[in-house]
Amino acid sequence: MRDEFTGMIPAAIVKFEALLDVVPGTWVTKGFSGAGGEDDLRTWGVVCDLSNADMETLIGKAEKLGIEHLGNGAFAYTGGLTIKDFKTYRVNGSLELMPEPEIEPEPEIEEGGE
Repeated sequence: MRDEFTGMIPAAIVKFEALLDVVPGTWVTKGFSGAGGEDDLRTWGVVCDLSNADMETLIGKAEKLGIEHLGNGAFAYTGGLTIKDFKTYRVNGSLELMPEPEIEPEPEIEEGGE
């Protein structure tokens, strides 16, 4: 794994590594950054910035892999999830939205009694 991908979701790393393999001459200009806030996909570990002399080819190959070009060299792989999904804190490393945990009500404690 490239150092630039440290902190990213494993499923996103796999996709970005695949993209770098199919588009020679591509380099990572900015990796994971948790500095964007809750409404920024970069915070959730699915965005990195890439560059290539042939950006049109890079964007086209990215789209074929399901990677979205966000503009200005930023690319995101979300596996179809939305920012709303990430904000549930239930997205796993495979970019799957895990079900909400079932919370059982606590039993009532009876006070008193002999």
